[in-house]
Amino acid sequence: MDFTISPEHQQLRTTLREFFETEAPIEEVARFDRDEEFNSELYRKAAGLGLCGMGFGEEYGGTGADQISICIAVEEVARASAALAYAWLPTATFCAKGIAQYGTDEQRKEILPRVADGTVRIAMGLSEPEAGSDLTRLSTRAVRDGDDFVVNGQKVFTTGADTADYIFAFVRTDPDASASSGLSVLLVPKGTAGLTVRPLRKLAGQATHTCEVFLNDVRVPKENLVGELGRGSAIIFGLMDAERIYVGAEGTGLGQGALDMALKYAQERVQFGKPIVEHQAVAHMLADMAMDVQTSRLITWHAAWKLDQGLDCTMEASMAKVHGSEAGTRCAARGMQILGGYSYMVEYGMERYWRETKLYEIAGGTNQIMRNMIAKQLGRRGL
Repeated sequence: MDFTISPEHQQLRTTLREFFETEAPIEEVARFDRDEEFNSELYRKAAGLGLCGMGFGEEYGGTGADQISICIAVEEVARASAALAYAWLPTATFCAKGIAQYGTDEQRKEILPRVADGTVRIAMGLSEPEAGSDLTRLSTRAVRDGDDFVVNGQKVFTTGADTADYIFAFVRTDPDASASSGLSVLLVPKGTAGLTVRPLRKLAGQATHTCEVFLNDVRVPKENLVGELGRGSAIIFGLMDAERIYVGAEGTGLGQGALDMALKYAQERVQFGKPIVEHQAVAHMLADMAMDVQTSRLITWHAAWKLDQGLDCTMEASMAKVHGSEAGTRCAARGMQILGGYSYMVEYGMERYWRETKLYEIAGGTNQIMRNMIAKQLGRRGL
Protein backbone atom coordinates (compact mmCIF):
# COMPACT_ATOMS: atom_id res chain seq x y z
CA MET A 1 0.00 0.00 0.00
CA ASP A 2 1.63 3.22 -1.22
CA PHE A 3 0.59 6.48 0.43
CA THR A 4 3.05 8.59 -1.58
CA ILE A 5 1.37 11.32 -3.61
CA SER A 6 2.56 11.29 -7.20
CA PRO A 7 4.64 14.18 -8.59
CA GLU A 8 1.77 14.92 -11.00
CA HIS A 9 -0.73 15.23 -8.17
CA GLN A 10 1.63 17.39 -6.15
CA GLN A 11 2.25 19.64 -9.14
CA LEU A 12 -1.50 19.98 -9.67
CA ARG A 13 -1.96 21.14 -6.08
CA THR A 14 0.96 23.55 -6.29
CA THR A 15 -0.28 25.04 -9.57
CA LEU A 16 -3.82 25.51 -8.30
CA ARG A 17 -2.72 26.89 -4.92
CA GLU A 18 -0.51 29.51 -6.60
CA PHE A 19 -3.22 30.34 -9.14
CA PHE A 20 -5.96 30.94 -6.58
CA GLU A 21 -3.77 32.86 -4.15
CA THR A 22 -3.02 35.23 -7.04
CA GLU A 23 -6.40 35.33 -8.78
CA ALA A 24 -8.78 34.90 -5.83
CA PRO A 25 -7.33 36.71 -2.80
CA ILE A 26 -9.52 37.01 0.29
CA GLU A 27 -10.52 40.61 -0.38
CA GLU A 28 -11.59 39.87 -3.97
CA VAL A 29 -13.71 36.87 -3.00
CA ALA A 30 -15.30 38.94 -0.23
CA ARG A 31 -16.04 41.79 -2.67
CA PHE A 32 -17.81 39.55 -5.19
CA ASP A 33 -19.83 37.93 -2.41
CA ARG A 34 -20.73 41.32 -0.95
CA ASP A 35 -21.87 42.59 -4.34
CA GLU A 36 -23.53 39.22 -5.15
CA GLU A 37 -21.81 39.30 -8.53
CA PHE A 38 -20.54 36.20 -10.31
CA ASN A 39 -16.82 36.36 -11.14
CA SER A 40 -16.97 35.20 -14.76
CA GLU A 41 -13.35 36.19 -15.36
CA LEU A 42 -12.10 33.89 -12.59
CA TYR A 43 -14.25 31.07 -13.99
CA ARG A 44 -12.81 31.60 -17.47
CA LYS A 45 -9.26 31.54 -16.16
CA ALA A 46 -9.95 28.39 -14.14
CA ALA A 47 -11.28 26.76 -17.30
CA GLY A 48 -8.03 27.70 -18.99
CA LEU A 49 -6.21 25.50 -16.47
CA GLY A 50 -8.31 22.52 -17.54
CA LEU A 51 -10.57 22.46 -14.47
CA CYS A 52 -13.82 22.46 -16.40
CA GLY A 53 -12.93 19.42 -18.49
CA MET A 54 -11.80 17.12 -15.69
CA GLY A 55 -14.99 15.05 -15.70
CA PHE A 56 -14.79 13.74 -19.28
CA GLY A 57 -12.35 12.62 -21.94
CA GLU A 58 -10.04 14.32 -24.40
CA GLU A 59 -12.26 13.49 -27.39
CA TYR A 60 -14.63 16.21 -26.16
CA GLY A 61 -11.99 18.69 -25.03
CA GLY A 62 -11.66 17.33 -21.49
CA THR A 63 -8.73 15.87 -19.62
CA GLY A 64 -10.24 12.61 -18.34
CA ALA A 65 -8.67 13.22 -14.94
CA ASP A 66 -8.44 10.47 -12.33
CA GLN A 67 -10.54 10.84 -9.21
CA ILE A 68 -7.65 11.81 -6.91
CA SER A 69 -6.82 14.69 -9.27
CA ILE A 70 -10.43 15.84 -9.18
CA CYS A 71 -10.45 15.66 -5.36
CA ILE A 72 -7.27 17.76 -5.20
CA ALA A 73 -8.84 20.31 -7.54
CA VAL A 74 -12.04 20.36 -5.46
CA GLU A 75 -10.03 20.97 -2.28
CA GLU A 76 -8.20 23.91 -3.81
CA VAL A 77 -11.31 25.47 -5.35
CA ALA A 78 -13.24 25.16 -2.06
CA ARG A 79 -10.28 26.60 -0.14
CA ALA A 80 -10.31 29.61 -2.46
CA SER A 81 -13.99 30.38 -3.06
CA ALA A 82 -17.28 28.64 -2.35
CA ALA A 83 -18.94 30.72 -5.05
CA LEU A 84 -16.58 29.33 -7.67
CA ALA A 85 -17.15 25.80 -6.35
CA TYR A 86 -20.93 26.29 -6.58
CA ALA A 87 -20.65 27.14 -10.29
CA TRP A 88 -17.86 24.77 -11.27
CA LEU A 89 -18.76 21.50 -9.55
CA PRO A 90 -22.36 21.08 -10.78
CA THR A 91 -21.26 21.92 -14.31
CA ALA A 92 -18.02 19.98 -14.63
CA THR A 93 -18.36 17.01 -12.30
CA PHE A 94 -22.09 16.22 -12.22
CA CYS A 95 -23.98 17.52 -15.25
CA ALA A 96 -21.14 17.25 -17.78
CA LYS A 97 -20.24 13.82 -16.48
CA GLY A 98 -23.89 12.83 -16.83
CA ILE A 99 -23.93 14.00 -20.44
CA ALA A 100 -20.62 12.22 -21.14
CA GLN A 101 -21.92 8.93 -19.71
CA TYR A 102 -25.56 8.98 -20.75
CA GLY A 103 -26.06 11.69 -23.38
CA THR A 104 -26.35 11.36 -27.14
CA ASP A 105 -23.38 11.88 -29.47
CA GLU A 106 -24.92 15.18 -30.55
CA GLN A 107 -25.24 16.37 -26.94
CA ARG A 108 -21.64 15.43 -26.19
CA LYS A 109 -20.28 17.13 -29.30
CA GLU A 110 -22.38 20.24 -28.84
CA ILE A 111 -22.05 20.82 -25.11
CA LEU A 112 -18.93 19.20 -23.64
CA PRO A 113 -16.26 21.15 -25.58
CA ARG A 114 -17.96 24.38 -24.47
CA VAL A 115 -18.07 23.16 -20.88
CA ALA A 116 -14.34 22.45 -21.10
CA ASP A 117 -13.47 25.93 -22.37
CA GLY A 118 -15.66 27.62 -19.78
CA THR A 119 -18.23 29.09 -22.17
CA VAL A 120 -21.12 26.85 -21.04
CA ARG A 121 -22.31 26.22 -17.48
CA ILE A 122 -25.05 23.89 -16.29
CA ALA A 123 -27.16 24.06 -13.12
CA MET A 124 -28.53 21.01 -11.30
CA GLY A 125 -32.33 21.09 -11.16
CA LEU A 126 -33.03 18.28 -8.72
CA SER A 127 -34.64 19.43 -5.45
CA GLU A 128 -38.20 20.68 -5.16
CA PRO A 129 -40.11 22.28 -2.28
CA GLU A 130 -41.55 18.87 -1.35
CA ALA A 131 -38.75 16.64 -2.68
CA GLY A 132 -35.32 17.03 -1.13
CA SER A 133 -33.90 14.02 0.67
CA ASP A 134 -36.47 11.91 -1.19
CA LEU A 135 -35.98 13.03 -4.78
CA THR A 136 -38.19 10.28 -6.14
CA ARG A 137 -41.22 12.21 -4.85
CA LEU A 138 -40.65 15.07 -7.28
CA SER A 139 -43.73 16.49 -8.99
CA THR A 140 -42.33 18.50 -11.93
CA ARG A 141 -44.03 16.98 -14.97
CA ALA A 142 -42.80 16.65 -18.56
CA VAL A 143 -45.44 15.56 -21.05
CA ARG A 144 -44.58 14.59 -24.63
CA ASP A 145 -46.26 16.81 -27.23
CA GLY A 146 -45.10 16.13 -30.78
CA ASP A 147 -41.37 16.82 -31.00
CA ASP A 148 -41.24 18.50 -27.60
CA PHE A 149 -41.71 17.85 -23.92
CA VAL A 150 -43.93 20.37 -22.14
CA VAL A 151 -42.63 20.90 -18.62
CA ASN A 152 -44.53 22.28 -15.63
CA GLY A 153 -43.31 22.49 -12.05
CA GLN A 154 -40.87 24.12 -9.66
CA LYS A 155 -37.29 23.50 -8.64
CA VAL A 156 -35.50 24.96 -5.63
CA PHE A 157 -31.85 25.26 -4.52
CA THR A 158 -30.87 25.32 -8.20
CA THR A 159 -27.53 27.03 -7.75
CA GLY A 160 -26.27 29.13 -10.64
CA ALA A 161 -29.52 28.80 -12.60
CA ASP A 162 -29.72 32.52 -13.34
CA THR A 163 -26.40 32.57 -15.20
CA ALA A 164 -26.24 28.96 -16.46
CA ASP A 165 -26.82 27.99 -20.08
CA TYR A 166 -28.80 24.85 -19.22
CA ILE A 167 -30.68 23.36 -16.31
CA PHE A 168 -30.10 19.63 -15.87
CA ALA A 169 -33.70 18.99 -14.83
CA PHE A 170 -34.95 15.84 -13.09
CA VAL A 171 -38.58 15.45 -14.16
CA ARG A 172 -41.46 12.99 -14.06
CA THR A 173 -42.35 11.71 -17.53
CA ASP A 174 -44.68 8.86 -16.50
CA PRO A 175 -47.10 9.82 -13.73
CA ASP A 176 -48.51 6.29 -13.58
CA ALA A 177 -45.17 4.63 -12.81
CA SER A 178 -43.91 3.98 -9.28
CA ALA A 179 -42.20 6.81 -7.40
CA SER A 180 -38.69 5.82 -8.48
CA SER A 181 -39.67 4.91 -12.04
CA GLY A 182 -40.96 7.10 -14.82
CA LEU A 183 -38.38 9.82 -14.13
CA SER A 184 -36.16 11.38 -16.79
CA VAL A 185 -33.52 14.06 -17.27
CA LEU A 186 -33.99 17.00 -19.63
CA LEU A 187 -31.60 19.78 -20.58
CA VAL A 188 -33.63 22.98 -20.37
CA PRO A 189 -31.91 25.85 -22.25
CA LYS A 190 -31.74 29.30 -20.70
CA GLY A 191 -34.19 31.86 -22.02
CA THR A 192 -36.82 29.27 -22.94
CA ALA A 193 -40.34 30.72 -22.89
CA GLY A 194 -42.10 29.97 -19.61
CA LEU A 195 -38.87 29.53 -17.64
CA THR A 196 -38.57 31.91 -14.67
CA VAL A 197 -35.58 32.03 -12.33
CA ARG A 198 -35.61 33.84 -8.98
CA PRO A 199 -32.40 34.21 -6.92
CA LEU A 200 -32.68 33.55 -3.19
CA ARG A 201 -30.81 35.32 -0.41
CA LYS A 202 -28.42 33.01 1.42
CA LEU A 203 -25.66 32.71 4.00
CA ALA A 204 -22.53 32.14 1.92
CA GLY A 205 -21.16 31.95 -1.61
CA GLN A 206 -23.44 34.82 -2.58
CA ALA A 207 -21.54 35.53 -5.80
CA THR A 208 -23.15 32.43 -7.32
CA HIS A 209 -26.87 32.72 -6.74
CA THR A 210 -28.98 29.83 -5.49
CA CYS A 211 -32.35 30.03 -7.20
CA GLU A 212 -35.93 28.95 -7.41
CA VAL A 213 -36.90 27.86 -10.91
CA PHE A 214 -40.48 27.97 -12.17
CA LEU A 215 -41.46 26.07 -15.32
CA ASN A 216 -44.77 27.04 -16.88
CA ASP A 217 -45.52 25.20 -20.13
CA VAL A 218 -41.83 25.18 -20.98
CA ARG A 219 -41.26 23.43 -24.32
CA VAL A 220 -38.07 21.37 -24.48
CA PRO A 221 -37.07 19.59 -27.70
CA LYS A 222 -37.07 15.79 -27.49
CA GLU A 223 -33.40 15.91 -28.52
CA ASN A 224 -32.66 17.37 -25.07
CA LEU A 225 -33.58 14.15 -23.29
CA VAL A 226 -30.46 12.80 -21.56
CA GLY A 227 -30.33 9.02 -21.60
CA GLU A 228 -33.37 6.81 -21.99
CA LEU A 229 -36.89 7.92 -21.26
CA GLY A 230 -37.87 6.81 -17.77
CA ARG A 231 -34.28 6.00 -16.76
CA GLY A 232 -33.58 9.27 -14.98
CA SER A 233 -33.26 7.72 -11.52
CA ALA A 234 -30.40 5.50 -12.73
CA ILE A 235 -28.65 8.57 -14.14
CA ILE A 236 -29.03 10.80 -11.09
CA PHE A 237 -28.29 8.17 -8.46
CA GLY A 238 -25.47 6.80 -10.60
CA LEU A 239 -23.75 10.17 -10.28
CA MET A 240 -24.35 10.57 -6.55
CA ASP A 241 -21.38 8.56 -5.24
CA ALA A 242 -18.96 10.84 -7.07
CA GLU A 243 -20.82 13.95 -5.91
CA ARG A 244 -20.61 12.85 -2.28
CA ILE A 245 -16.89 12.16 -2.59
CA TYR A 246 -16.42 15.67 -3.93
CA VAL A 247 -18.45 17.12 -1.04
CA GLY A 248 -15.99 15.34 1.26
CA ALA A 249 -13.16 16.99 -0.67
CA GLU A 250 -14.86 20.39 -0.35
CA GLY A 251 -15.03 19.98 3.42
CA THR A 252 -11.38 18.94 3.42
CA GLY A 253 -10.40 21.99 1.39
CA LEU A 254 -12.29 24.35 3.68
CA GLY A 255 -10.71 22.69 6.71
CA GLN A 256 -7.26 23.07 5.14
CA GLY A 257 -7.90 26.73 4.44
CA ALA A 258 -9.04 27.35 8.02
CA LEU A 259 -6.01 25.48 9.38
CA ASP A 260 -3.57 27.41 7.18
CA MET A 261 -5.07 30.72 8.21
CA ALA A 262 -5.25 29.86 11.92
CA LEU A 263 -1.68 28.53 12.02
CA LYS A 264 -0.26 31.64 10.34
CA TYR A 265 -2.16 33.89 12.74
CA ALA A 266 -1.12 31.85 15.79
CA GLN A 267 2.54 32.06 14.77
CA GLU A 268 2.35 35.85 14.42
CA ARG A 269 -0.01 36.86 17.22
CA VAL A 270 1.87 37.52 20.49
CA GLN A 271 0.12 37.48 23.88
CA PHE A 272 1.62 37.07 27.35
CA GLY A 273 5.07 37.49 25.84
CA LYS A 274 5.04 34.72 23.25
CA PRO A 275 3.23 33.67 20.03
CA ILE A 276 -0.11 32.13 20.90
CA VAL A 277 0.86 28.95 19.04
CA GLU A 278 3.10 28.26 22.03
CA HIS A 279 0.10 28.30 24.38
CA GLN A 280 -1.13 24.75 24.82
CA ALA A 281 -4.83 25.64 24.49
CA VAL A 282 -4.24 27.05 21.02
CA ALA A 283 -1.72 24.37 20.01
CA HIS A 284 -4.22 21.63 20.82
CA MET A 285 -6.90 23.24 18.66
CA LEU A 286 -4.44 23.40 15.78
CA ALA A 287 -3.50 19.76 16.33
CA ASP A 288 -7.18 18.77 16.25
CA MET A 289 -7.65 20.73 13.03
CA ALA A 290 -4.67 19.00 11.42
CA MET A 291 -6.01 15.58 12.40
CA ASP A 292 -9.44 16.42 10.99
CA VAL A 293 -7.99 17.56 7.68
CA GLN A 294 -5.73 14.53 7.31
CA THR A 295 -8.37 11.95 8.21
CA SER A 296 -10.95 13.55 5.89
CA ARG A 297 -8.45 13.58 3.05
CA LEU A 298 -7.57 9.90 3.54
CA ILE A 299 -11.21 8.80 3.79
CA THR A 300 -12.13 10.86 0.72
CA TRP A 301 -9.19 9.65 -1.35
CA HIS A 302 -9.93 6.03 -0.44
CA ALA A 303 -13.48 6.45 -1.74
CA ALA A 304 -12.13 8.20 -4.85
CA TRP A 305 -9.70 5.35 -5.48
CA LYS A 306 -12.51 2.80 -5.27
CA LEU A 307 -14.59 4.86 -7.70
CA ASP A 308 -11.68 4.93 -10.15
CA GLN A 309 -11.36 1.14 -9.87
CA GLY A 310 -15.03 0.63 -10.65
CA LEU A 311 -15.65 -0.84 -7.19
CA ASP A 312 -18.72 -0.40 -5.05
CA CYS A 313 -18.04 2.77 -3.05
CA THR A 314 -21.48 3.88 -1.87
CA MET A 315 -20.58 3.40 1.80
CA GLU A 316 -17.14 4.98 1.40
CA ALA A 317 -18.60 7.94 -0.52
CA SER A 318 -21.16 8.48 2.23
CA MET A 319 -18.43 8.32 4.88
CA ALA A 320 -16.33 10.81 2.93
CA LYS A 321 -19.27 13.18 2.68
CA VAL A 322 -20.13 13.00 6.38
CA HIS A 323 -16.61 13.10 7.75
CA GLY A 324 -15.31 15.72 5.33
CA SER A 325 -18.22 18.10 5.84
CA GLU A 326 -18.23 17.82 9.62
CA ALA A 327 -14.44 18.08 9.81
CA GLY A 328 -14.63 21.27 7.76
CA THR A 329 -17.22 22.69 10.15
CA ARG A 330 -15.10 21.81 13.19
CA CYS A 331 -11.97 23.33 11.66
CA ALA A 332 -13.75 26.57 10.82
CA ALA A 333 -15.19 26.82 14.34
CA ARG A 334 -11.74 26.28 15.90
CA GLY A 335 -10.26 28.78 13.48
CA MET A 336 -12.80 31.35 14.64
CA GLN A 337 -11.78 30.71 18.25
CA ILE A 338 -8.07 31.02 17.51
CA LEU A 339 -8.44 34.33 15.67
CA GLY A 340 -10.66 35.67 18.45
CA GLY A 341 -12.18 39.06 17.68
CA TYR A 342 -10.42 39.20 14.31
CA SER A 343 -12.33 36.11 13.19
CA TYR A 344 -15.42 38.29 12.84
CA MET A 345 -13.67 40.69 10.48
CA VAL A 346 -14.35 40.10 6.79
CA GLU A 347 -10.83 41.13 5.78
CA TYR A 348 -9.36 38.12 7.59
CA GLY A 349 -11.52 35.55 5.80
CA MET A 350 -12.11 33.11 8.64
CA GLU A 351 -15.73 34.16 8.99
CA ARG A 352 -16.24 33.16 5.34
CA TYR A 353 -15.00 29.63 6.01
CA TRP A 354 -17.27 29.47 9.03
CA ARG A 355 -20.31 30.46 6.93
CA GLU A 356 -19.40 28.23 4.00
CA THR A 357 -18.80 24.97 5.81
CA LYS A 358 -22.33 24.34 7.09
CA LEU A 359 -23.79 23.82 3.63
CA TYR A 360 -21.82 20.63 3.09
CA GLU A 361 -23.50 18.89 6.01
CA ILE A 362 -26.77 19.42 4.11
CA ALA A 363 -26.04 19.45 0.36
CA GLY A 364 -25.73 16.17 -1.53
CA GLY A 365 -27.91 14.42 1.04
CA THR A 366 -28.03 15.43 4.68
CA ASN A 367 -25.54 13.77 6.97
CA GLN A 368 -28.40 12.04 8.76
CA ILE A 369 -29.46 10.41 5.47
CA MET A 370 -25.81 9.51 4.82
CA ARG A 371 -25.57 7.79 8.22
CA ASN A 372 -28.66 5.76 7.32
CA MET A 373 -26.96 4.70 4.10
CA ILE A 374 -23.73 3.76 5.90
CA ALA A 375 -25.68 1.65 8.40
CA LYS A 376 -27.55 -0.14 5.59
CA GLN A 377 -24.31 -0.85 3.75
CA LEU A 378 -22.76 -2.22 6.95
CA GLY A 379 -25.66 -4.62 7.24
CA ARG A 380 -25.14 -5.80 3.67
CA ARG A 381 -21.39 -6.16 3.40
CA GLY A 382 -19.72 -5.08 6.67
CA LEU A 383 -16.77 -2.75 6.84
